[in-house]
Amino acid sequence: MASVKAVTFDLAGTVLFPHPSVGAVYSACARKHGIEVDAAELEGAFASALRSANKQAKAEAFWREVVERTFGSHLPASRADAVFKECWHAFADAKAWRVALGMVSVLGALKFLGIKVAVLSNADVRMRQVLEQKGLARHFDGIYLSEEIGCAKPDARAYAHAARSLGVALTALVHVGDSPVEDGEGPRNAGAVGVIVGGRHAPEKCLRAERLAEVPKLIQALLTEGKTKGKFSRHVVNLLANLRGVPEDRGRSTDRELKTLDEAMGEAFKKMRLDKPVPEDVIIAHWSELLPMKLARRTAPLKMVDGGRLVIQCENSVIKSELRFHERSLLAKIRELPGCTEVKTLAFVNA
Repeated sequence: MASVKAVTFDLAGTVLFPHPSVGAVYSACARKHGIEVDAAELEGAFASALRSANKQAKAEAFWREVVERTFGSHLPASRADAVFKECWHAFADAKAWRVALGMVSVLGALKFLGIKVAVLSNADVRMRQVLEQKGLARHFDGIYLSEEIGCAKPDARAYAHAARSLGVALTALVHVGDSPVEDGEGPRNAGAVGVIVGGRHAPEKCLRAERLAEVPKLIQALLTEGKTKGKFSRHVVNLLANLRGVPEDRGRSTDRELKTLDEAMGEAFKKMRLDKPVPEDVIIAHWSELLPMKLARRTAPLKMVDGGRLVIQCENSVIKSELRFHERSLLAKIRELPGCTEVKTLAFVNA
């Protein structure tokens, strides 16, 4: 595997979640047209409706079928069109979505590692508006939606399109999501790496993270291993296998002394510097405390370069000029953070 250069994220169920739930939003939409249906009942019917709807249909036709299947006999034919349009427009509004906990910090951490980040989703164009309203769009290097690119996950062309657009090799792409098929097997079969967030398992030769916040550490581990070996060592493969609860690869060097999982993890953490704080993680974790909120939201630490220089990305030249007024105090605050005394100077660049 090539060194990781880019990470793409699924949207619904990974970056964004319906708020307070699909059933609650659908119920509120129906109520506007004089139809009372229990939110829990709609929530229960939604999953089955989503699975059985025609995924080859255009976005609006697909979601019309999902809505009609979800409501079933509760939706009179005379009001079906009005209720569907209400539901369709509701999920084009950021109010119907919540952002995954720590998502902005995850993106900041990956950019700090020099990784490009993007969206790769089977969602339709409504999600561009949602991402803009949530203030997330500006954090991504690309947004690739199936309706726009003409192919959907798990089609290998979807991952190839994202890699090509980001200017990286497909083997240097990691895709993160919640679907074992679309976000695990799909990228794996295309030649990328699939990471499943949550869930009970990941498909074979895919990775799993319990929470989204673990993704930067996983990428850091892949980067460290890639830089030192150019590929996964048997030790790391077996460590990840242990963490996923699948059998180890004992096909090579079986005469080595076996280690317990605790011993293996301890050694791996030391090797990859995961047993001690690193400046990147600490700075990202405290970024909102180091600056006034209006500046913290429009800037992001990118990476450390030779000589202890911290590169900070600014939304535009105006923000960069304003940040320069805080340069001395910001540097002093950063150097007071644990493990950050190696930061010597700051450099500001435009997004």
